[in-house]
Amino acid sequence: MAVRLRVRLEREGRSVETVALVNSGYEARGPEILVPAHIARELGTYPQLPPGSEVMEYVLADGSRSKMIRVKGAVRVSLVAEDRVEGPVTADLVIAEGAEEALISDKLADELGIAIIAVGEGLWCFRDELGRRVRRSQA
Repeated sequence: MAVRLRVRLEREGRSVETVALVNSGYEARGPEILVPAHIARELGTYPQLPPGSEVMEYVLADGSRSKMIRVKGAVRVSLVAEDRVEGPVTADLVIAEGAEEALISDKLADELGIAIIAVGEGLWCFRDELGRRVRRSQA
């Protein structure tokens, strides 16, 4: 299992909720969320790209390289737990045509206050709950 959490993405009056994988190996300079093309389409950022979009080359975990579209500061991301909502945090939207699920970068996880307790078991909490509460991964 891994840590997957429900997030709400908002952009210009559009909103999408999805489950995203917290990926500490997804290192970014600032908050980023990687999404499949169908989510970007629902947000109105694909295939017609907004101004400021750029094609970036990302190095994947296996060392291979992939080109993806990054839209700087394009979305507001909120973490939606059963009893509270954290955010929104303004984040870059990374569109990966071949992706199957959304990924939360290391910096976005930090901004949302996510603390991973046991990644293999899907256990996590908010940073302000450390030592007091354990939450379980979505899906």
